[in-house]
Amino acid sequence: MDLVFLPATEPGDHAFGQMPTCADGSGNVRVHRISFQHMVWYNETVREEAISQILALNLPKCVLAGFSKSGLGAWNITRMIPDRVAATVIFDAPVVRKELPPWGTEPYYRDNEAWVADQPACTVDNYAARVPSAHRLVLIGGEIFHGEMRQLSARLWVAGISHMHLHRPQLAHHWRSGWLEEGLAALGEAGLWSS
Repeated sequence: MDLVFLPATEPGDHAFGQMPTCADGSGNVRVHRISFQHMVWYNETVREEAISQILALNLPKCVLAGFSKSGLGAWNITRMIPDRVAATVIFDAPVVRKELPPWGTEPYYRDNEAWVADQPACTVDNYAARVPSAHRLVLIGGEIFHGEMRQLSARLWVAGISHMHLHRPQLAHHWRSGWLEEGLAALGEAGLWSS
C-alpha cells in the first residue's frame, strides 16, 4: 500500500517532529511525502497543488495521512479525488471551528466564511455524497483537538458515515506520538492494511 503524508509545518520547522520517511512495523508500505516551500493551510489553491503532486506519483490508490492543519487538507483532498484515496487518517486537527484561527491562516482564508466552508464539520454532506462507502476513514483525537475530533465523529455517525474514531488525548501533538501506528493498525483491522 502507498501512504502519502501531507506536511503540517513549513520545511525545517521540527516543533512537531519530522514527517516520517517510513511506516514503522509495516514492511509492505511505500511512503510518499508531499512538499511545499513554505507553511501552508490547505485552501482550494493549496489542495490543487497537493493533488497535482499526488497524481504525479502515478498511484492507483493511496492512504492519505495528515495531522493538525494537514489533517484538514487530508479531509478535503479526499473529497476532491475520492477515486484515488482508499483511506484517510486524520490526527488531532481543528475540525469544527466557526472562526478563523490565529495560527497563520489569514494568507489562505480571507474571512470566517471562507474558513467555515472548508471545515470538515460543515462539509459532512458533501463528503457523504462524493466519497464511496468502501473508503476507510480513521479519526484520532490527540492532546490538543480531541474534543473537536470527537464532535466531528458524532456528526459523521448522525450522517450515517462509517468511520473509526480513536479518542487518544494522551497522544502528543507530534508526528511521532504513536498515532500513525494506531491508525495503520485500525486500517488493518478494517481489512485494508496488512503488515
